[in-house]
Amino acid sequence: MAAPPFTSAQIRAACPHGHTLDIVTERDGEVVDRRRTSYFNPDESGVSIGVTPLGADGEPTGTAMEAWSSWDDLRDNMVYPGDVTTVTRETIETPLGRLECARYDVASGEVTLVFWFSRDHPGMPIRSATVSDGQEVETTTVAAVSGASS
Repeated sequence: MAAPPFTSAQIRAACPHGHTLDIVTERDGEVVDRRRTSYFNPDESGVSIGVTPLGADGEPTGTAMEAWSSWDDLRDNMVYPGDVTTVTRETIETPLGRLECARYDVASGEVTLVFWFSRDHPGMPIRSATVSDGQEVETTTVAAVSGASS
């Protein structure tokens, strides 16, 4: 297995009560999803997470789906098979500014899944892409960070 980019403790420290990420997914250049992920009631073992759909104006359009996750489960979401994963460093432009990232390229059949993790924002990838025939066909990007650790 490729080493995850962050430890459970690093994710926990970066996701205090009120930490919020606005996330945009595009497919073939068109926005197909906007959502807000909020972290609340963290403790030593995990955190409650709410995911709320957003409209084009960035305002909520529905009720949040809520779930609880352990810090270890959040870390383990970033563990990829070592034999099909290449890890490099890359600096990318994002809505959050220019960020130095660990780039994970994961071969998955006919596509490559690419994840960029910023050490400035421990947790979910700051950007991810599905690449087919050398072209990004879907991307998910953290567009804004707010709350206690922003």
